[in-house]
Amino acid sequence: MLANTFVSILALAGLAVAEGVNTPSCSAEQRLKSAQQVIVAYAANPLATYGEFDKIPFGVPNKAGGCVTTIAANGLCPVPVATTGAGVVQFGTETRQAFSSVTGKYTDFPQNLTAVINTNVTLGVNSLIPLPITFNADVYLDFNVNCRIYQVRAVAWVPSDILGILFQRLNIPVPSAVCSNLPVKREFGQAAEKRQAIEFTA
Repeated sequence: MLANTFVSILALAGLAVAEGVNTPSCSAEQRLKSAQQVIVAYAANPLATYGEFDKIPFGVPNKAGGCVTTIAANGLCPVPVATTGAGVVQFGTETRQAFSSVTGKYTDFPQNLTAVINTNVTLGVNSLIPLPITFNADVYLDFNVNCRIYQVRAVAWVPSDILGILFQRLNIPVPSAVCSNLPVKREFGQAAEKRQAIEFTA
């Protein structure tokens, strides 16, 4: 009886070790590498921009999968700009034409698998805005355990006199003060849920 119990304990321990080995992981190094690649893509020659964005693991389980992407400007409601990984790549490629300079500082939050890019974006050289204007933004990249990005949340502070021009140039709706709920699929083994669109807590 004692021998059988001991064998059972060893078997369970072995199973736990095996499961630990097979469990997907997403390290801070991987998340920060993806965050840095966003800035690399924006700094690339416009002809190379698409290829650089395509290296970033947007979408779950692949580029055709979901990646809800929103922009919230000046405390107004988030505006959806893409819903799939491929859509994020396309949006990044298109906005590259409006941005002449994009810088990046990076912070990782391992407790919820989120990497944040604090960026200064300069408009003017390649856009409809006549003079170079710089605005600041925090871009939250939310990863699942496989290191795929399932959600991108950008919070920007844009001079009010160019907000409308900027959103028109990016071909997205001007944000409003009345918020709605956005569907967000959590990727930590939880069921799908809705998050208030106004929430941007890392």
